Amino acid sequence: MSAQQLLVQAASKNTELLRGLHETEYASSALQQSQAYLDDLDREIGRCDAQIKQLEAKTTTELEDHKKYAESTARRFMHRAVGKKERFAEKASKEEREYIEALAAETQAKSRRAEWVKKRDEAKKHRAQLENVSMTYKKLQAELDALYNTIFSGPSPDFPGEDQKEWAFREAKDAFDNAKRNHEAEVQAVRCLQDAQQFMSQALEHLHEARSHSRMDMFGGGTLSDMMERDALSKAQNATDKIKMLVDQAQRLSPAIQGLGSIDISHGHVMGDIVFDNIFSDMEQHDRIKESQAQAEKEARTLQDLVAKAQQRSGQLQQEANAALTRLETSRKELQQIRQDAFERLAHPPAYDQSVSQGIS
Repeated sequence: MSAQQLLVQAASKNTELLRGLHETEYASSALQQSQAYLDDLDREIGRCDAQIKQLEAKTTTELEDHKKYAESTARRFMHRAVGKKERFAEKASKEEREYIEALAAETQAKSRRAEWVKKRDEAKKHRAQLENVSMTYKKLQAELDALYNTIFSGPSPDFPGEDQKEWAFREAKDAFDNAKRNHEAEVQAVRCLQDAQQFMSQALEHLHEARSHSRMDMFGGGTLSDMMERDALSKAQNATDKIKMLVDQAQRLSPAIQGLGSIDISHGHVMGDIVFDNIFSDMEQHDRIKESQAQAEKEARTLQDLVAKAQQRSGQLQQEANAALTRLETSRKELQQIRQDAFERLAHPPAYDQSVSQGIS
């Protein structure tokens, strides 16, 4: 079947798909706005939660103070006995007023939160509707792409300029796919390095504990200090092992990431540190722990620098991916337009010029 015959056969379907795309194309941008609105609502609810937590604590404190005067017969009797009945009533009234004010502030904050939650629920329903419309748009676009591919895929000499637009589109798609892969890999690498930072914090904490136990051991802490020191060092070793694993993974994802130096954790010697424990072995082990701690602090700074650089690269790659996406969408529209023009020429062929025909005859 010729390309012209395929055009005739697909004309009604093409019109139907283009109409559907026109009716649903608003969903993509509307969905982005909807998500931004939801994110803002989530932030407001988070702020309300923090405020409510503080207000609840204040209400509890004010209630306790209020009860001291409202329910304390002994306090009332003492004030009456020393002739300060009015002072007691004034103090009780003040505590009651402060409690009521705190309770009112807490109630108002909870009411505001309820309103934000209501708005978020409504926004989620609206987002769900937009997601359905967006899915419909993507489905229609996929159908249109498939329809056009059955007609225009490969060399299309009957449609001048189509092959060039198709080649430009495929090149733009390859460039976008590559840019997207690079960005996603860098994002994953950043996450690995950030996880490594958490374990680095743990390693430093455990080394600090080990150093404290070692100091106690030097001043006669005994077997218990030795055991606690060794336990802290074991935990530090476990943390540094995870750091190495995560940094290695980050380097596989992003070759631009440099490695860390070694962090040597000295576990000491059971026979020397426990069985034959003495001040000299304790001092030697204390110095080794200090060295491990210094190495860890140095590598923590290096790791912080790696994270900052990886985040910077991630931002640059995001910009490159966005630019590649823009070029891809432009080439897609140009390719789709030249294919739509083919259908338009079929539906509205050029007018037949009779004067030219008569002149030829």
